[in-house]
Amino acid sequence: MWAYCETANGFDLNWTVREELEEQYPECSGRLALRRMQEIYGSWEGIVYFEKLMRPDRERLRHFKIVDMNTDEAGVGFYHDEQQAPALYYLSFGDRMPEPLGVDFEGYVKLLTLSLGYAHWPLLLTELYRHFAAQPDQPFPGPQQANAQEFVHDMTALYPAFSLDAFVQLYDQVRLRR
Repeated sequence: MWAYCETANGFDLNWTVREELEEQYPECSGRLALRRMQEIYGSWEGIVYFEKLMRPDRERLRHFKIVDMNTDEAGVGFYHDEQQAPALYYLSFGDRMPEPLGVDFEGYVKLLTLSLGYAHWPLLLTELYRHFAAQPDQPFPGPQQANAQEFVHDMTALYPAFSLDAFVQLYDQVRLRR
């Protein structure tokens, strides 16, 4: 994380599918929104947690820091607390707790290069995490969640270099082992 902040310290890029393809691929868009160090380590009150709504079972959210604001409604981040765990999590802003992705920042960036920052690509990471945590020796059957399926469909159709098999293989290489 520190190496990234020393080198890049933030990167923002939004993209959409070409105009002539918008009707066929209406959800095909993405964002690379890697936050600056000052933002990452700043307060996320009002975005990640709301002081007035804080419950004892959600106290750890005070320590959750967003690294990539991949959509307006969700982000990827980590817990900056005494555990100092490198694992990243996906957080859909609302009443949910962050979901583990099974990768650290370096692994996330490697996978980001294959996903091109497609809007909901971290949802595929949550599925891959659950799959490899439960059945590490079994092949991944494919995404089940609708947004993850859409990501794979659109990327496969529009970006010939994208392959779900290659993505899963890279995930398996960079995932955090217990």
